[in-house]
Amino acid sequence: MMNYVIVGASAAGLACAEQIRKEDKDGRIILLTKEEYLPYSRPSISYYLKGKVTEKDMLLRKPSYYKQTGIEIVTGAEVTAIDRKKKTVRAGRKSYHYDKLCLCTGSKPFVPPMKNTQSKENALTFLDLACTKALKKKANKDTRAVVIGAGLIGMKAAEGLSKICKSVDVAELSERVLPSILDAKSSKSVKKFIETEGHITFHLGDTVTEAKSKGGKITSVVLKSGKELPCDLLVLAVGVRPETSLAEKAGLEVNRGIIIDPGTMRTSDSDIYAAGDCAVSVDMLDGSKKIIALWVNAVRQGKAAGSQMAGGEGATGGTFAVNAIDFYGMRICTCGLINAAGDKYSDRVIQSGESYKRLIFEGNRLVGFVLINSSENAGIYTNLIENKTDVTTLSGDILGTPSLMWFDKETRKSRLKGESA
Repeated sequence: MMNYVIVGASAAGLACAEQIRKEDKDGRIILLTKEEYLPYSRPSISYYLKGKVTEKDMLLRKPSYYKQTGIEIVTGAEVTAIDRKKKTVRAGRKSYHYDKLCLCTGSKPFVPPMKNTQSKENALTFLDLACTKALKKKANKDTRAVVIGAGLIGMKAAEGLSKICKSVDVAELSERVLPSILDAKSSKSVKKFIETEGHITFHLGDTVTEAKSKGGKITSVVLKSGKELPCDLLVLAVGVRPETSLAEKAGLEVNRGIIIDPGTMRTSDSDIYAAGDCAVSVDMLDGSKKIIALWVNAVRQGKAAGSQMAGGEGATGGTFAVNAIDFYGMRICTCGLINAAGDKYSDRVIQSGESYKRLIFEGNRLVGFVLINSSENAGIYTNLIENKTDVTTLSGDILGTPSLMWFDKETRKSRLKGESA
């Protein structure tokens, strides 16, 4: 009987365990997580902060599911070492033997250097359920919150806090909000909408350099520009970095993230695999090696790793960035090479009121899009990108409202509906 050990129980870890069980009905599967909770939806933490969901609602599977499927979950088990010769991992005082091991260690908050912020009780990150609970406990109608970072994590924290706090200020070193998923023009309109709907104050091209405190609590923060903001709650949401310390200590190949073979998900050790935000992916659109820290990518990689570990042939298929998010009712969908630059790329834009559509092309191939309040056909656009479709073969204007009837019968069935021709 095979012993499978998985470190990390979020999207990639759970997907890996479930795929192993599908392909190996008898093997022992142990899922180790340093968190005190059963696998839950990380994207739901902002809804928990706003009070839209309960902790129970966030669970990915019912507690009884794990016993029924024979997946052993150990919570509060932080793995501190891997012994590759003995093929064991250590968590606390216990060691777990593995035949196959998968690292799904995810990411950790990146905290930039700032004076007088370390160990302050009201300086918190926003990445998991534990820190979200701490934020929610400290926030109230009199709280003046400051969020560092206007990326996806920071903006979701700001949105949630705006429903609770007296004021929310967001400092972002970039000149625009959501810089990783929006272009300059769309970012400007999104910023204006959020300012109006959320009553959030932005400080773009600026960031926090130091904090002033009293009695172990931050009372104000000083920005790079010299501006001082009152602060009862400081949220550190600049970004994340792959959690690779365990892999590095074990002597695995690491370069920003854990290096894997994209076909097999194996690391530099043939019995150790990696998946999710800790692993380096290859973007199928431009061939670049990068961290694609997205839930759907983590699930795909977890499934592929689980299949390979159990002796199967599962693979991730093509990987590229896809985001779907909303702020105060504004729906934003982005995909692919949003910030592509160079003569080989072109784009087309159409804007009407609060709706915005930008399509990015490489020659006759769609390689990215930004859709704001116009996401009805995002699935078709995504499929065109994934299948590298020559858009000149379509019978309509791609910038308009795409239709399945633009495609020939074989394509409609095999590519867009998943059926046989």
